[in-house]
Amino acid sequence: MANWRTYFPIIRDRARPPEFNSLFLFVTSRCNSLCRTCFYFDKLNSKDDLTFDQIRRLSETAPPFRKLWISGGEPFLRPELAQILTMFVRNNGVCNINLPTNGLLPEKMFRALDAVLDACPDAAIDLNFSLDGLANTHDAIRGVPNNFVRTLETMRQAEQRYTGVKRLRRNVLTVITRENYHEIVKLGLHLLSDTNIDGQYFETVRGEAPDKTLKRMSEPDLKDLHRRLMPFHRAYAKKLFGHLPAGVRHVAEMYYLGNLRLHFDLHERCFEQPRKWPMACTAGQTTIVIDHNGKFRSCEMRPIIGDLARFDYDVRAALQSDTMRQEIDAIPRDNCWCTHSCFIQDSSKFSPRVQLFEIPWAWLRQRMDRLQSAPIEELERYKALELA
Repeated sequence: MANWRTYFPIIRDRARPPEFNSLFLFVTSRCNSLCRTCFYFDKLNSKDDLTFDQIRRLSETAPPFRKLWISGGEPFLRPELAQILTMFVRNNGVCNINLPTNGLLPEKMFRALDAVLDACPDAAIDLNFSLDGLANTHDAIRGVPNNFVRTLETMRQAEQRYTGVKRLRRNVLTVITRENYHEIVKLGLHLLSDTNIDGQYFETVRGEAPDKTLKRMSEPDLKDLHRRLMPFHRAYAKKLFGHLPAGVRHVAEMYYLGNLRLHFDLHERCFEQPRKWPMACTAGQTTIVIDHNGKFRSCEMRPIIGDLARFDYDVRAALQSDTMRQEIDAIPRDNCWCTHSCFIQDSSKFSPRVQLFEIPWAWLRQRMDRLQSAPIEELERYKALELA
């Protein structure tokens, strides 16, 4: 029988003390969209992007870490994107790359992905296409005509090109807003039936978006929507872990669904006002955010606290600086609890309480919700009612 560690890398990954784990890098400020949900809108298309040599210096000075979160701008507008990703994998031991895209640049995307997959055979990539509603709604939110149709076509091409490449997960990320709230389930059904993606994930609109009306939702509305979205996560979990032996598959699905339900819980809890998480926020301890111009923060939702140019682009020096230590101390004092899933995820990894109690309890509650509210399988019920 295969060693249990083969099937449960999550145990090795999360049963450890807090340490530097994730780097968030805005590889470019250039963008070809006009998204009304973008918290980075006032910095886009600047003329002060980091040079390749400066980014290379970041990689050379950063401690080893596991997760590279890429942001922008549209990442595939960075000409050296493949070289940058490969460099962090080789220099820093990165195991997973989170790579968002609007899906409007298929040729640039495929060229970069092919190069990284070839150069980094042990690294996994989460390629996350942004879709924030059905055609008219998505195009209106993103500010690009025919964006929805073009992104779906890029997704179809990616499916044909990378089917069978297990270490490239093709996902969709959807931002929940007042404008798309009533059609997100329809979008989910469309993607589940007409595409072969590996998962769809849902975030609440966050930060200082240019269109503040998009945040006008209530906590009860969000709770109701989350209950209706959990069936999609269950469907994708079956696909994601279907190759595992039965007992192992059950535990893997439990942690996956419990983790996602916990994220939903914290989105709901902190949507209208900050409320304490069941674990400490580790922003600044296990993470650093580096903007397109070298300014750095502990979290995307926190203010800039320094400029890496003053540290000769030495990431380790910035992490160990008095500035960062003061920032870490300020986070709980500022009652800074948010809905940002990336930082919920990173912080929860280092909490035994969350791993041993909160996630299993969240998994149990989502099962209870299903039994109480859905006498038949939710997805079939949605299709029958057409969610008019």
